[in-house]
Amino acid sequence: MSSTGSSPVGDVGKYVPALSSSLRPTPQDELAEWGGPRVVRGKRVLDLGCGDGRLALGVAAYARTVEGLDPDPDGIATARKRARDEGIGNVRFAVGAAQTLPYEDGAFDVVISSWTL
Repeated sequence: MSSTGSSPVGDVGKYVPALSSSLRPTPQDELAEWGGPRVVRGKRVLDLGCGDGRLALGVAAYARTVEGLDPDPDGIATARKRARDEGIGNVRFAVGAAQTLPYEDGAFDVVISSWTL
């Protein structure tokens, strides 16, 4: 595990490198298990512990907006690149941790957290 002692998340964020994303189900399969696209359709979504953006990018087609937050700066860089490469404009990614959310209360309609410890 890596520590983020000098990062914006301070000593609260610990993470596993985002390469583990290849071991996870597809966003469509995962969303289907949660009740399908209706869970996020037209909503403001926070993907907490988004890693490389796998799920955030997968739900973006249904959501109004998606914010992805993760303590892994490499994972966030990968997520941002994937969003640019795939032309997905309603998703943003930031380095941060659940313990110190940088959002106002009520900023989201739905919070998703998948494969996050």
